[in-house]
Amino acid sequence: MSSAPPRNPGPSWGFDFLQLLNRFCPAPLRDGFTAIGSSVAWAFMPKERAASMEYLSAVTGKPCSKLYSLKHFANFTALMMAKLRAGDGKSVTLDWASSEDAENGAILFSDQQLLLGTFHVGGSEFLGFHNSALNRKVAMIRQRRNNSGDIDRLVERSSGNLKIIWVDPGDSVVFALRDLIAEGYSPALQCDRLEHSSKSAVFDFLGRQRRMPFTIYRLALLYELPVCFCVALPGEKDLHYQVKAFSPFYPVKAEKSDQLKAAETHFQGVLHWLEQILAQHPLLWFNFMPLSSSMELTEKEL
Repeated sequence: MSSAPPRNPGPSWGFDFLQLLNRFCPAPLRDGFTAIGSSVAWAFMPKERAASMEYLSAVTGKPCSKLYSLKHFANFTALMMAKLRAGDGKSVTLDWASSEDAENGAILFSDQQLLLGTFHVGGSEFLGFHNSALNRKVAMIRQRRNNSGDIDRLVERSSGNLKIIWVDPGDSVVFALRDLIAEGYSPALQCDRLEHSSKSAVFDFLGRQRRMPFTIYRLALLYELPVCFCVALPGEKDLHYQVKAFSPFYPVKAEKSDQLKAAETHFQGVLHWLEQILAQHPLLWFNFMPLSSSMELTEKEL
């Protein structure tokens, strides 16, 4: 007998209640309620709290205080509320932060089928919905949840070019991705969790050698598709995000070992770029997975 899909933390009526706050509460009152909610979540989610403090210690290079971790939870709650507002019809604005980022991300506005890479950073999840409106067929991979009201509402507001692939815990997504690519979709993958990655490799990240998802590059080499990594950082206005992009990876004809080396070199560059972003905005990485168990190498691997 298969087990029920996991659920997001919180009561079954949680998303509906938050939506009511978004629709009918003045912003100061809404923010007050959500601040209370994020504090309760921090108190009653010990695993995520420990992961937050572990990550913040790693990215800042100093012990993380409880207050700083609480701010981390508050930022994540603010993002969830933003997704609900977007799902309720509020307009999302995505701007390029600099000419360099615009040049690196120009491929997103082309007709080229590609692989879209991102991380659980800021409002990066909006990128998949934004790209679907640019006459690009985008497929996003998401873990199946019993309560996923934030994503469900965003999907309803998106164009018909967006497809969500729901997967169960432990599932491999390789075959689903193969079919999507054959159908002309540009798959969007978040590349900072190992849970659905069939391929991984070791890279320098956050001060240590860590095992990171590498499936996106294996697909790039197999199907000869470029890879473009982007993240979206919150701006000063509500639902306004600045997009930062890393220079794309283009597969080249070469020996397999040389192709893999080129891909690994590119992803290491992506991770150093991500580290620079997180050093400036440490409270915007919403992974909430323990580094020690999900990424760090075992003694045998070392």
